[in-house]
Amino acid sequence: MRELIGKLPTKDPGVTQEIYLSELVRCRECQMTAPMGIEVITVKRDGPSRKVLNHSYYCRAHGHDYEMAVQSLPVRPGTKK
Repeated sequence: MRELIGKLPTKDPGVTQEIYLSELVRCRECQMTAPMGIEVITVKRDGPSRKVLNHSYYCRAHGHDYEMAVQSLPVRPGTKK
């Protein structure tokens, strides 16, 4: 099971990073299996289609930067989810 925490914009306007809270992940940095971790998916959108560019997993300690970046984003009025 995974839960979307948020999305981070990148320099390319069509590319975003989707940050999920996931169960049972193997960290990319320390190679340890964690019961809860962060899943980062880099996605490129072209209209209705979606292409996954990169998929990576982190334990909560190594994925902390992604988690904090998503939580500190300001809410912009008028944007669709």
